[in-house]
Amino acid sequence: MAQQIDKNNLGYLGEDFQYKLAKFFVEDHEFFEALYPIIDQNSFTDIVLKKFVTELKNYYQKENVVPSYSVMSMKLNSCATNEFELEEYKALIQKLQNDVTFEGINLVKENALKFFKQQNLVRVANKILDIAGKGDIDRYDECEELWDNARLIGQDNDLGFSLFDLEDKALSPDYKVKIPTGVSKLDAAMKGGIDKKKLGVIIGSAGFGKSTLSTAIAAYAATYKCQSNNYNGFKVLQIYFEDEDVDITKKHFSRITQVEAMNIGSQGSDVDEIRRVLATYPDRDMLAKNLRLKSFRTGTKTASDIELFLKRLINSGFKPDLVILDYFECLVPEKGGYQNDSEWSREGKTMRKLENMAKDYDIAMWVPTQGNKGSITSTELVTMDQAGGSIKKVQIGHVIISIARSIEDQDNNLATLAVLKNRMGKSGLVWNKIKFNNGTSTISCDEVVEIEGQYAYQDEVERIKEKNRIEQIRKLQDKINSSEDIDL
Repeated sequence: MAQQIDKNNLGYLGEDFQYKLAKFFVEDHEFFEALYPIIDQNSFTDIVLKKFVTELKNYYQKENVVPSYSVMSMKLNSCATNEFELEEYKALIQKLQNDVTFEGINLVKENALKFFKQQNLVRVANKILDIAGKGDIDRYDECEELWDNARLIGQDNDLGFSLFDLEDKALSPDYKVKIPTGVSKLDAAMKGGIDKKKLGVIIGSAGFGKSTLSTAIAAYAATYKCQSNNYNGFKVLQIYFEDEDVDITKKHFSRITQVEAMNIGSQGSDVDEIRRVLATYPDRDMLAKNLRLKSFRTGTKTASDIELFLKRLINSGFKPDLVILDYFECLVPEKGGYQNDSEWSREGKTMRKLENMAKDYDIAMWVPTQGNKGSITSTELVTMDQAGGSIKKVQIGHVIISIARSIEDQDNNLATLAVLKNRMGKSGLVWNKIKFNNGTSTISCDEVVEIEGQYAYQDEVERIKEKNRIEQIRKLQDKINSSEDIDL
C-alpha cells in the first residue's frame, strides 16, 4: 500500500517552493502582510529557512514593516552563534536575492494561501470543538467570531477611504503622470498623453502598421523630457512577437536617420553616413538608457508570463514607465476558473490581467489588437465594433484608438486616426489623411483637420465622395461635348 503523503508541513510542495515563498515574503509586502497572522515558520522543513521566516515575523511584529534583505542579513547575523551559521545565513540571502526566480509566482502564492489557511482553520476548528465540548452555550458568539476571523485572513484588507482623504491629490495638477505618444492631436485629446496606470488599445486591420506605431510611441516617450521624469525621458519596454530583433532595430534607426528601414544595411546603402547620423543623434544616450526591447515567440506567453518578465526586469533595476505589447493576439489567453471557458472569455481575462498590471506596477500600457474581417474593408474609419475577438477588449481599455488605411493611403504614407473611447479627455475625434510612414516610423497629424464625431466624419467622407463623383461626371460630360460630331 502506498505511503500517505504528509501534508502537515510544506515539505510535500518541495524545497524550491519554500525558497520561492520566502523570497515573495520579502519582496511582495502586501502578500506577506495578508498572510502574516497565520504564517507558521515551523511549516518550513529547511532549518535555515525556518530561522529566516522566524526573524522576518519577529521584525514585522515589532516594527510593523516588512524588512529588506539588508535588514534580514543583519538580523540573522546577530543571531548566529558560530562562523558556520554566518556562512549559512549569507548563502541564503544571496540565494533568495540572485538565484531564486519569480517563475510560478501565482501558483506559489495560491498554494501557500491554501496551506496556511487550512492549517489555521484546523487550529480554530479544534478550539471551537473544545469550547463546544464543554457545553458552554454562552460562548457561541465567541465560536462564531473565531470562525469568521479565520475565514477573513488572507482577504483584501482595503475597506475603502473617506471622500476628502485624497483632496490634495485630486486638486493637484501634477497628480497624474502623462506619457505622450508624439502624435500631437492624439496627445492633446488625452490632455498630454496616456496616464500611468491606464491601458490603451489600438485597433487596426492586418498590416496597418502596428510595429510602426509601437516604435514611434516607444522612441518618443523614451526621449521626451519633462518635469515628471526629471528631464531624463521615460523608461520604456517595447515587447514584440512577430518581428525579428534586427527588424525592430532598423525601424528605430530609420526613425532617427529618415532612411527607410528596408534600405538600412541593404546593398548600396551609405552605411558610413548612417553610422555618422546615429553617432551624432542628440538623444542617443537617452534612448539607449531608457528603451528596452524584448521579443517573445508568438503563442508561447500568457499575460501572467509577461508579468513574470516585468518583475524580473524591475528586480534587475529597470522599472518601466510605459509598456508597449505588440500585439494582443500573439498572447496565449489566460486560463479561467472553468475548464470549458470560451476563447472570448479567456481573452477578456487576459485584457483584465493587463489592466491590473498597469495599475499594480504604476505603468502606462499600449496594446495594439487586430480588427475583425469588417475592419479590412473599412478604409475610411475603423470603429469599436470592428475590434476582433472579445468585446471585453474595448470595454476594459481606458482609451481606444483606431487606424484605418486604404491601399492608396499605404502608397501615399497616409492613414485615418480616430479616438473611439477616452477616459482621459474627449472621444469621437477623427483625423483624416495623417502622415503615417511605415518606412521611417514617422507619424504626424499636425497639418490635418480635426472632425468631431464619427457620424460627422462619415458624413464628410460621403460629401467628398459625392463631390468627386460629380467632378468625374462633369469631366466626362466635357469630354463628350468637346468631341467631334460623328457622321452617321
